[in-house]
Amino acid sequence: TLFPGFKEKWTRWRCRLAAGSAPPPPELVFQRFRAVLGSNNRALEIIADLGEKLGGDFIFDSHYIETSLEHLLETTAGSVEAINELTACRFPELAEVHQRLTAELAETVRNREDLGGPLWLPLDQVEPTAWSLVGGKAAHLAELRRDPLLSVPDGFVLTSCSYRRLLAANGLDHNLARFEELLAQPAADEVRLEKLRAELEQRVRTAHPFPELLSAFDKGVARLRPTARNELYLAVRSSAQEEDQDFSFAGQFHSELQIPADTESLFTAYRRVVASLFAPGAVEYRRRVFPGEGKMSIAVVCQPMVTTRTSGVAFSVDAADPGSDAMVVVAAWGQGAAVVEGRTATDTFLLAKDEETTILERTIANKDQALEPASAGGLAMQPVEASRRTTPCLSDAELARLGSQVKHLETSYKKPQDVEWAVDVDGVLHILQARTLLLPVAARGRQTLPARLDGADLIADNAGRVAQHGIGAGPVRFVHNQADLADFPEGAVLVSRRDASNFVRVMGKAAAIVTEIGTPVSHMATLCREFQVPCLVGVDSICARLADGEQITVDADDRRIYRGRVPELLAFRAAAPMNFGVSREFRLLRRVLKKVSRLHLVDPLLQDFSVAGIRTVHDLLRFVHEQAVLELTRLGRDEKRLLAGSLARPMDLPVPAGVLVIDIGGALAEDASATGVPFTAVRSAPLRAILQGMLFPGVWHRTAMAVGLRDLMSSMLSAPADTLDGRYSGHNIAIASDEYVNLCFRLGYHFNIIDAHCSATERDNHIYFRFLGGASDMAKRSRRAVLIARILEAFDFHVQTKGDMVIARAGNMVQPEMERTLDILGRLVGFTRQLDVRLEHDGIVDRYVEAFLYGDYGIVGE
Repeated sequence: TLFPGFKEKWTRWRCRLAAGSAPPPPELVFQRFRAVLGSNNRALEIIADLGEKLGGDFIFDSHYIETSLEHLLETTAGSVEAINELTACRFPELAEVHQRLTAELAETVRNREDLGGPLWLPLDQVEPTAWSLVGGKAAHLAELRRDPLLSVPDGFVLTSCSYRRLLAANGLDHNLARFEELLAQPAADEVRLEKLRAELEQRVRTAHPFPELLSAFDKGVARLRPTARNELYLAVRSSAQEEDQDFSFAGQFHSELQIPADTESLFTAYRRVVASLFAPGAVEYRRRVFPGEGKMSIAVVCQPMVTTRTSGVAFSVDAADPGSDAMVVVAAWGQGAAVVEGRTATDTFLLAKDEETTILERTIANKDQALEPASAGGLAMQPVEASRRTTPCLSDAELARLGSQVKHLETSYKKPQDVEWAVDVDGVLHILQARTLLLPVAARGRQTLPARLDGADLIADNAGRVAQHGIGAGPVRFVHNQADLADFPEGAVLVSRRDASNFVRVMGKAAAIVTEIGTPVSHMATLCREFQVPCLVGVDSICARLADGEQITVDADDRRIYRGRVPELLAFRAAAPMNFGVSREFRLLRRVLKKVSRLHLVDPLLQDFSVAGIRTVHDLLRFVHEQAVLELTRLGRDEKRLLAGSLARPMDLPVPAGVLVIDIGGALAEDASATGVPFTAVRSAPLRAILQGMLFPGVWHRTAMAVGLRDLMSSMLSAPADTLDGRYSGHNIAIASDEYVNLCFRLGYHFNIIDAHCSATERDNHIYFRFLGGASDMAKRSRRAVLIARILEAFDFHVQTKGDMVIARAGNMVQPEMERTLDILGRLVGFTRQLDVRLEHDGIVDRYVEAFLYGDYGIVGE
């Protein structure tokens, strides 16, 4: 505090010194790598602990949150320092990123995220972490607009910063501070509170604009006007910070509909909406649901009015019978405000949640009035022509489409949904709002469930470990590789041998996730907590006990898996109490985790893993981990550095692999020979596993392959540049410790890198594999790259290919699984080392892939 920015300046200065110094010895590099992993693991464990508290099974206070955050930020700072130690300060800007995240989290803890930020935002630019700036409703709408299956009107948001600026420009800051302070008192002076409330409401209604606010309206309207088919009218809707979160605030805040898109009209409507934050009903609602709290800001979202034919509300669960697996749709002609305000008769439909939505019941009302645009602006109740009054206002096809989208929303948010919708004059279905549907708590709670579940077919009990609590049911969908995610069906249960952060692609669709291998502190587990996907990991042999497509119910609360849909559990899920999140501490933790645990940097092969992409603490940790792995990969390729000081010892193997080992700590037995290290002397878990695979009977083929002159010339002319600068001079270097190996292979004209960490700590474990080159033309080498990629994908690697190059990654595996996978890599290296010259056409690739997967290694010698 005495020297602002001193630490960051010191870091940059120290980095400049490090950049000009000699590179450290390999032993020190590995020590620093372990320091990175240690800091990262401690930080991820803190994030996992914070996420677990959101399950509602723990009592905690604000001191726990603040202490955990302090520990997390201190640990993350250690990760930043460790990665710069490891990389000779290649990333000094990470200190500034850490400082920014620290400042943002401090604002969150103080509940003052509304003090800084833009005055307005297009709806499509609203980030998930901007929840407190744009309010709950706008945040949900922005998220819904990103869903390609939904049509949601565009719009823009006047943020909570605009609200704060409006009050400041009209001299209301002091009034607001006194009001918030008094509202937070359990025994407030009611007369004084009411006086302050009424004064604020009235003065906001007559407030004068500040210039930037009017400019924001102009810019927002200019962005929307080109898409308007006729004259542009807007809906000006409230979006308070807590609105449509755990509480709906239904009807408490004001919205203005059918407002002409001129600045004066919009500002008048804006003032009315903002003033409703201080309306008597809204203040009383806040006092009841948030006792002892005073701070709340309001944003305002503006969207083009839908030229509505039919509108209404849909509940994804029948509140009268939560276990019935049915949805309720209420509809009327015209604008939906008449439906939610009870101003018109409505049609009611009961829909089954089948794969193909079917209509169970329909009640058609005499709809003699509808809310329609008035000639002078705004909306008014108008008579419906006689021919339409008893006609259903939704066709069967429209009901099926609506039912499908409501089911999709429930699956996405993992909770029953209250959905406002409209069908326009062209028959297009628009989603106007979606929020959690609060249901009454069942008279008999979870304690009575065991007796009622006696007849259920239990597949697994005490199953694995909980990554995210909850209950989900649906058809089993096995995910064996990344390609299986492309057509993942809505509402299915994802079942896989191991977890993967790329499951994020379908978490919005998945009813639950079950894996045989995994850990509650993996990236995938963090994402499951973020997306509230019920998830069990480490469920032994579950794949063998299930059939693709069969219905199951996953109870991640009690760690049980049942065959079929279990109505009692689903009814309990629908009617589970929702009020565990009403406390300030719970809501604070949820806001904190949005800036801590959300992961944007998911896939280093498909994304630009840059410092600029870091938005959360989890992003920072993911970036640091990836760079640490890449740094060791670079070290393994620096042969001159590794051979300095005669650190390397040759291996004595029964195959001519020519491997030199550099022991940086426990890789070899203490009495290992300096002139020929046998396989039995290898103590490094990952190196031993790779060599064991290479030495597997039949994998290493000694027969020379016939190489044509054209192939030979092509391979020589296209040899990768890094093979010509001395780094691949013919030695095969293994830099290893007891838990780590970086193995650089040159076998003929092809080159491999295997970088692996294999220990008892799942989160540390990773495999990086790179392959390129060959003794044939580019077509054959590319076929071999395809062959290798398909085999690696079959073993759950994430793979990227380009020409004859293959890059693959895997990780977060328990040690026995790591050793098995590294054994497979060793076999793959031996099996494919001369195979490119035989790949004369694309069809032959299938033959060799199948042979390898079935263990028919002798096919290469045929």
